[in-house]
Amino acid sequence: MIYAADAVLPITSPPIREGAVLTREGRIISVGERDTLIARNPSEEIRDFKDAILMPGLVNLHGHVECASFGSLAEPTPFLQWLGRIIKAGRNMNRDDWLRAARKGVKRYLEAGITCTADITRTGVGLQAMAEAGMPALIYFEVVGVDDRVLIEAVVDLLEKIKSGESIAEASGLRLGVSPHSIYTLSSSALKMCSEISSEYELPLSIHLAETQAEVELVRDGSGPLASAIRGRLRLEVIKQGGSGKTPAGFLDGFDLIRDSLITAHGVWLSDEDIALLKNKGASVAICPTSNELLGVGEAPINRFIDHGLGFGIGTDSLASNPELDLFLEVRKARALLAKQIGLKTNLLPLPSKKLVEMITVDAASMLGLNDQLGSIESSKRADLIAIDYDGTGSSVDLYNYLVESASKLSISHTILGGDIVYSRHK
Repeated sequence: MIYAADAVLPITSPPIREGAVLTREGRIISVGERDTLIARNPSEEIRDFKDAILMPGLVNLHGHVECASFGSLAEPTPFLQWLGRIIKAGRNMNRDDWLRAARKGVKRYLEAGITCTADITRTGVGLQAMAEAGMPALIYFEVVGVDDRVLIEAVVDLLEKIKSGESIAEASGLRLGVSPHSIYTLSSSALKMCSEISSEYELPLSIHLAETQAEVELVRDGSGPLASAIRGRLRLEVIKQGGSGKTPAGFLDGFDLIRDSLITAHGVWLSDEDIALLKNKGASVAICPTSNELLGVGEAPINRFIDHGLGFGIGTDSLASNPELDLFLEVRKARALLAKQIGLKTNLLPLPSKKLVEMITVDAASMLGLNDQLGSIESSKRADLIAIDYDGTGSSVDLYNYLVESASKLSISHTILGGDIVYSRHK
């Protein structure tokens, strides 16, 4: 199949006006000028996307597809109140409910042009939903709500999920990881267990870190509103001992969880020392602007990430705190946030449009260890593509600026996964 468009944006090479991509058996064979590619492959079927940009599918650095049934919670709500609501909403769900939700989440991703994700799944259904859809992903098995009273059961459960997930992942081209949910939902022994198992099985890590100021207070002083909410439900040493005197990142480092395979989520309340620690250990951050805004937890210090050279990318979080799942919207919010932080006009920012688009394609794929498979339009990579409405206002238009300034999930007319069209706005 040859997919052609007014413009092809390979990401790792210059844009091609009147370009095309030749795909076979789910892989990209070649990319080039439309007429040349068609002339060299006269027997190939052609699908021409008129008034469109053809580019790689988008890569989401933080999400939870199994929470897709909690969309009613996605309204401005204080974090602790929202946390209580999502816990309550999940109590009466069985595995079939979670699986239906995960399938719904995958469908919403494809509609938004997201063809790869870092997904955190407590129940394990995220792995099944991604495998069914043929969507590449890094699936983190989440460990949450564990103290020493249920530690053995948690170890057994995690090991069983890893063992049963390995065959599915291998057959589907998926990667597995471990996600200790957060410092405030796991005892010290549970954090240590996650660290040891991830090391033994060589699995990457993800954790919600420094999302709220209350988390900082809990870890440092063993007090504050989050500590009050947790006390009596979980037996956490950091609360019982009156705090650690450390920041969340510093505390986490004591369990050898700050390492080069770690992607932390949110990072709103990271200090300069925390940022330097993450950078020096090779860890990175997935920021989630819409989720942070909706829950009123603050804004990720993007300017300080850049100053320290800390790697960071962009995630949507789940439908429970982000009703849009629109990575182009997240990019615009990140740019506006950075402009506010450094006090410069957007066209003078250290994150130009090209870099912002790379952050939701090839850079994100690299952070997930999947850049050899996706994130750009190159020979032998997966044929995961999206077609985006483009008015073709002349060859002088910078396509990266166009995407950052004008594109949204509503602009996506088609999503192609493994060479096949899996979403069409017109159907």
